[in-house]
Amino acid sequence: MDTKILKSKLIKIFAAICVISALCAALIACNGDNDVKDERTFEESWMSYISGEALVSKTAIVGSHDAGTYGSDTSWETQHSTIEQQLYAGVRYFDFRASVHPQTGEYVFIHANSGMPYFANACGQNVELSLKAIKAFVERNDQEVVIMDFQHTWPKNEDGLIELVKSTLDMNKVLTKDDCQDPSELTFGEMRSLGKNIIIIYKDTSSDICDKNSFLFERSEFLQSDYAGNEHGGDAERLKAQWQNYFEARKDGVFFVLQSQLTGSPLEGREALIRPVLDNYLKDTVINDAGKLANINIVMKDFVADDVADCSVTSKDAVHTILALNVDKGVVKAEKLEEYKSACSYAK
Repeated sequence: MDTKILKSKLIKIFAAICVISALCAALIACNGDNDVKDERTFEESWMSYISGEALVSKTAIVGSHDAGTYGSDTSWETQHSTIEQQLYAGVRYFDFRASVHPQTGEYVFIHANSGMPYFANACGQNVELSLKAIKAFVERNDQEVVIMDFQHTWPKNEDGLIELVKSTLDMNKVLTKDDCQDPSELTFGEMRSLGKNIIIIYKDTSSDICDKNSFLFERSEFLQSDYAGNEHGGDAERLKAQWQNYFEARKDGVFFVLQSQLTGSPLEGREALIRPVLDNYLKDTVINDAGKLANINIVMKDFVADDVADCSVTSKDAVHTILALNVDKGVVKAEKLEEYKSACSYAK
């Protein structure tokens, strides 16, 4: 064969191999973030820094109020980020309200009573897709613990919702009463030893649904989340004063949710008012009130993974302020302490 022809064919073959290699690389890159992201950010994996001796119920945890309302009408949307985005921003507690969409028939998270005439406008994220995001997240991050708090559901939709949870999550990773009768007594080390990453708290109910499902822990027994409506509808300073009452009413042996959202329209504007007040309140607590610091557990917020207009405190700064409390609570692994401090911009 003529050497020029052979050389030309070899060049074409080499070029073809390069093109195929590039296409394969592109396909791998498009196969989902979880497949190609080897590096973990601090916000994604912050619980891996927490000591095995630390109680989950005594650790400072970032919480999301009406967590699944992304995509609803702006009058009802308390989060501009998806459940997946919130997980990667550091959120580990989700306040869920779930029902069936009146038009599509799919299970959705809502910010309203299902009987209200404007119910469709208050429907947010698809429940199944959100559960799949949680499932994928804990598969990737086996040191993280996610608390799902189904604060409201509606009886006519309840059985279908429970079946959806069971069929979507990896139930081997969900804590059950066979593992522990009281989830608030569990340490991170015990959760890791059990191979459990998800705790499901279920609404207060007079039915036997929690008795029939070993993975549902009844809300009234295991979680405290006080809400004085008038104070949350007031200004930031009034809500700040109310927090003292919440701490004074705090029970032992439960997960404790500090509700720190202002209600009323416009919701994003209300968050801009309360966010710097909460940020300074938590920092001041570290310096001046050791007893209150010890009792901080879940701090629940609106727009937890989102920056909001006219607010000097970014979402990342607000998350870091909550996570930095764990340094002073003494629950960070000794060998990880300096790295943890640096990652959450700890300063005292």
